[in-house]
Amino acid sequence: MFVRTLSAGGSIEEIGGKAHRLSLLTRYFNVPEGFVVTTKAYELWKETGSLPKDLIDEIKEYFHSPYVLEGKFPVVVRSSATVEDSSRASFAGVFESVTGVSSFDELIRVIERIFKSAESSRVKEYMKRLGIKDEVKMAVIVQRQVNPKLSGVLFTRSPNEPDRALVELVEGSPEKLVGGKEGGKRVLIPRDSTKVKDPLMMELIETGLEVEELFRKPQDIEWAYDGTLWLLQSREVTVFASKPEKTKVPGGWYRLRGIPASPGRIKGKAHFVLDDQPPEEAERVFPRGGVLVTYVLHAEYCSLFMKALAIVTKVESVLSHPAIIARELGIPCVTGVDVEAIREGDEIIVDGDEGAVYIKNPRKRFRKLDLWEASWKEDELTKELGEEYQKALQELDAEKLERTILRAFELVRKLYPVDKERAFNVYHFINTLMEEETPRILAERFSVAEVFARADMGERPRDETEKRLFEIYDALKRFINYTDERVKDIPALLFGLGKTV
Repeated sequence: MFVRTLSAGGSIEEIGGKAHRLSLLTRYFNVPEGFVVTTKAYELWKETGSLPKDLIDEIKEYFHSPYVLEGKFPVVVRSSATVEDSSRASFAGVFESVTGVSSFDELIRVIERIFKSAESSRVKEYMKRLGIKDEVKMAVIVQRQVNPKLSGVLFTRSPNEPDRALVELVEGSPEKLVGGKEGGKRVLIPRDSTKVKDPLMMELIETGLEVEELFRKPQDIEWAYDGTLWLLQSREVTVFASKPEKTKVPGGWYRLRGIPASPGRIKGKAHFVLDDQPPEEAERVFPRGGVLVTYVLHAEYCSLFMKALAIVTKVESVLSHPAIIARELGIPCVTGVDVEAIREGDEIIVDGDEGAVYIKNPRKRFRKLDLWEASWKEDELTKELGEEYQKALQELDAEKLERTILRAFELVRKLYPVDKERAFNVYHFINTLMEEETPRILAERFSVAEVFARADMGERPRDETEKRLFEIYDALKRFINYTDERVKDIPALLFGLGKTV
């Protein structure tokens, strides 16, 4: 089995960092449906040099499944490497991701293209610069493409003002914003939702704080809104600026105001790179140790950023891939600057703490969709199973809970050949108990989001009660994800999914 639904989840080693985090978000928030082509498929691709027919057929099964994408385009195809979106580095914009994929043949080509990006020179340079020596394995996420009214990025703590949250938003798709190709409207908002008046901003901060609690660290969240707030990605905020001391304006220098995007203060020579220059050419002619000055930032210029001493941009986007990478690399970055005032080769000072660029002789310058939900009806079988399940849950007895779940799936097997409707009724019932009712019931007694997050991070339980919760969570993950050997046949039986290649 080389493919699994996004909601089924899996370890970082199996589905990569981005998909792992998204799979956790699917349990509590709106995440566009989709599936993951796993790192196992990537390893097979590396061995053979292409995607075998059996693997392509499995991808096609998931794509056409009525419970996944229903064979509908367009889709977004995104990287999910094992080193991606970690606490050490985000790899923002370093790997390939493609939007607007509109045919199955194109989908297969894009998956292979993303696999190839795992071994690109910019990935190697980025890892070398940050001292990362881990082996890169690539998984690929395929999701329904949202057509939003508004989209953007939320920092639950602003990199430069950690006491507040920062939102950048644009009309339509978020790609131009997060790629640094377009500046968005910037809004600093309180982290207390009761002090926020705008309904969307209120929903954003409330959701953002829940995500922050889930992962236990401030988050950089990519979102889209089409009447429903969708979460497209969430990763840890990798760098915060320390509170800068007030710096003096150097005598004889003219100040160009901007927005601080990455802290630090450096002097160097300005060198322009325009957005119509191919990345390979720009990297070749840009001098190492120069200050990169540009109108528009592109994520594909990652290797170029590695050579820069600092970055200055016309576009106001402190949450773009390049701004995030600048913070990770520890180089100053100021956005929203009138770069027309700067000449090629000018000596300039880039102050990423205050958000200013100094120059001696400037030029005169001229909400919810009706999503499909599983439903079930109470009958004698579900009533009896429900009572057993609730009792085991109240007693925090993982073994009893497991026996009840296994009994439910055994009933599904027996009923399916003779009464498919009842089989699906039991199936939807037990999954509703596991995925929806269990967190709700446990949340009345425990901080389950925190406990489950600690379990996912491999921490040890603090006491006997937490040990039982960890055991329940482990059991639920195995059955919800169908990784337990005793239920691996269920997706294939009911939906034709999960057939071994």
